[in-house]
Amino acid sequence: MTSRLLASGSARVAQTLWTIILIMTMGLSLSGCEGFSMFGDKPKPVISEAPRQTTIMPPPSVPGPPVPVAGQVRIAILLPLSHPAKETRAVAQALLEAAQMGMFDMGARTMMLLPRDTGPTPETAAAAANDAIDKGAELILGPLLANDVRAVAPVARARNVPVIAFSTDRTVAGDGVFLLSFLPEQEVSRIVSYAASKGLGKFAALVPSTPYGQRVEEAFRNTVMQSGRELVAVQNYQPNPQALEPAVKAIAKSGFDTIFLPEGGTMLRSLGPILTINGVDARKIQLLGTGLWDDPAVARETSLMGGWYAVPPPEQRLNFISRYQQLYGAKPPRIASLAYDAVALSATLAGGQPGKRYTRTAIADPNGFAGIDGIFRFRSDGMTERGLAVMEVSTTGQLNVVSPAANTFQSQGF
Repeated sequence: MTSRLLASGSARVAQTLWTIILIMTMGLSLSGCEGFSMFGDKPKPVISEAPRQTTIMPPPSVPGPPVPVAGQVRIAILLPLSHPAKETRAVAQALLEAAQMGMFDMGARTMMLLPRDTGPTPETAAAAANDAIDKGAELILGPLLANDVRAVAPVARARNVPVIAFSTDRTVAGDGVFLLSFLPEQEVSRIVSYAASKGLGKFAALVPSTPYGQRVEEAFRNTVMQSGRELVAVQNYQPNPQALEPAVKAIAKSGFDTIFLPEGGTMLRSLGPILTINGVDARKIQLLGTGLWDDPAVARETSLMGGWYAVPPPEQRLNFISRYQQLYGAKPPRIASLAYDAVALSATLAGGQPGKRYTRTAIADPNGFAGIDGIFRFRSDGMTERGLAVMEVSTTGQLNVVSPAANTFQSQGF
């Protein structure tokens, strides 16, 4: 059995695109709504004012599970819309906007989206979850921040409501909490395994001394060992440009044929020339990266040409980015598509029996789902497994697919 498709056809997309634009020109804002029914029987969306979140702790005696609303499927999305950090607020707003797109595109006529602000503290996040469940939410999408997920999880668990969160913190997953996020460990496993399949056998790595660096280094070491290849050297460095050259010099003569560079942005573009100057020639040594390489600027860096990295398949995502930009006038952050796919997954399962459609078993269907970022499924520990493509920085300045992502979890390797 193949993964269930979440994306709708192009005709529906075209039709609903103009519907979204029409509603947006009417000045519709979801962040302050109690609920938003995209496809109800009424000719206009149902909007009512919701009370602002406070710092009240959840009640000591937790009520029972939500009471399904007849003929309506209510889904909550919890996001830090009033977070003190501007960048976090912007990501939260983008996730909400992507969720709106998902509601329209899936054509879920009986679904209502309940946006809730998680507020400034874990306590307000827990209160937001309680409020959404009180209003009939059968599933919670979000929160984004790990501490908010920790606060929401026991509230949702006590009321038998699953949580599909957007955090990458592995410690918050499990027992009814599923993480729909991009996990760097899978990117590392995919790219190292691909390199090993091409006959490369002597691996080295330059890894920043950061929490991200620690995660990818562990995954790198494990995958090299499991592939039966040789781990020649791993060199750590402080995350600043001045630390790059000493780190490269310390490892350059180690005798490797493959080097792993889990960097991005200006640090990666600075690292490339330093490698070349110190004898690590990309024409002779295979460079490997992570999703941090997924940047058009990387294609213009000649010292990185020929490098490989693993990401979700780009085809559907490019269409998503184009439509988002057309609607909202800005390019979405990388994780915005997670909210779209979460809403689409919710719509896929919405036809089940009220109160029983969002079971842990249904969400963790081993056949998985297919969305904007390719196929994905939830493991028993609540983490996401994805089909990833391998990209190459070509000599023509393009980012090309050299190993397509699987389109089913029944394919070899899953």
